[in-house]
Amino acid sequence: MKGVVSKVKLQYLSQEDVGKIHEATLQILEKTGIRCQSERFLNKAKEVGLTVKNGVIFFPREMVKKALSSAPSHFTIYGRDENKQVHMGEKRAYSHTCVGTPFLMDIDTNERREVLLKDLEDFIRVADALPNIDIVSCIFPQDIPEHAAVTCETAAMVKNTAKPLRICVESDHETKYIFEVLAAASGGMDTLRKNPIAYIEVSPISPLDYSVGPANSLLDIVEAGLPLGIIPCPMIGATGPITLIGSVTMHNAEIIAGVVMAQLLSPGHPTIMSPRVTFMDMQTGIGLWAAPEMGIAAACSCQMALNYNIPCTVTGFSCSAKTSDEEAGFESMFNTLLPAMVGVDICGAAGSLDNALTSCYRKLIVDNEIASLVQHAVKGCVVDVDTLAVDVIHEVVNGSGNFLAEEHTIEHLRTELWMPYLSDRSMYDSWVEDKTTFSKSAQAFAKNLLVRHKPVPLSDEAIVKVDEALKCAINRV
Repeated sequence: MKGVVSKVKLQYLSQEDVGKIHEATLQILEKTGIRCQSERFLNKAKEVGLTVKNGVIFFPREMVKKALSSAPSHFTIYGRDENKQVHMGEKRAYSHTCVGTPFLMDIDTNERREVLLKDLEDFIRVADALPNIDIVSCIFPQDIPEHAAVTCETAAMVKNTAKPLRICVESDHETKYIFEVLAAASGGMDTLRKNPIAYIEVSPISPLDYSVGPANSLLDIVEAGLPLGIIPCPMIGATGPITLIGSVTMHNAEIIAGVVMAQLLSPGHPTIMSPRVTFMDMQTGIGLWAAPEMGIAAACSCQMALNYNIPCTVTGFSCSAKTSDEEAGFESMFNTLLPAMVGVDICGAAGSLDNALTSCYRKLIVDNEIASLVQHAVKGCVVDVDTLAVDVIHEVVNGSGNFLAEEHTIEHLRTELWMPYLSDRSMYDSWVEDKTTFSKSAQAFAKNLLVRHKPVPLSDEAIVKVDEALKCAINRV
């Protein structure tokens, strides 16, 4: 009989400490509350039974408990390609590209410049081609109308990738157009609700403030029946307490407030916790998206999500490095592997440099390799008679003396060992002829993908509908 997969699970916090953070979260929600400037949100909070006083929402612990119990532990985000699916709740450490980077490392010159719409389309196509980049977000073009930016980005995504999407919205003035673009690409709103091709995130303002845009967008997403993510980004020592655990706790309260509101409005609504505790360099004032504290905070927040049995995403692949070099590699690996070992659903910011300000093709190829390594590490092992290989060991020791010719070796060769996508495993004598580095190989590989890869196309009818929705957003119809 086949054994059960024994998955890796790191307990970064003790269960006692998880309980302490949860209790502190309840105290913050009950006594301090969440500020909100949206009358619509405040009125909805009253309707579902929360206490509202002077623009502050207070969350009684019994209502928090009730709401958390209705949040689904598993759901699926679909791609236009039916083979590209993300199963939330299975803790597979999927990867997604970074969202919102205004700069790009030019693939030919390796110089940083502003992102244009053509760059967004190209970057999406490369991400679509990479097997270990599971979800696509959008970099931020500077040549599109600001008032319709997210709609333009969404249209570019549905046209250039068949993978599941992650979309971040700042204001509710665009949500209806974003929904229309997604529906056009999916075959209608009913189909989109049944098989959502994107999850949509809102970002409250730390500390403890749901401003008008994020608050109203949350309501729009829930009313549309689409998967919701809550992604505030407190900065340790600036918009969050200087202690890592203090910022994790406040951050947890900010996220739980959104989860509770969504569940009270629509019990069972697919909701994602997306912790992003960052760190401010006290010497420069720069927001760091690669300090080890970010990976540690992500691991702690991930463990809180596990405690609530709610799907979770973290940043992961972000780094402070300004180019795709050794620093970029070890920073990204640390901040991705740590929460992945705890049990995260998605690690984000693939392809990013310079504290999530710059996207880079070479780094995207590196992160595709890192994602493959991390997913291999967390998939776990089957421990059974076959994998323990006691009989095979006995036969080899008393027979041939090696395992190469054994049927057991042949059966497991392709499934047991990690295989690199681009890493060089050649002999030194072969490598020394041209001394190709991973960075050079990655750049050449990305260029080749730009020329050759063609994503699964939208139908002509769907493209017309997407363009109609985009035109309405640009013209504010």
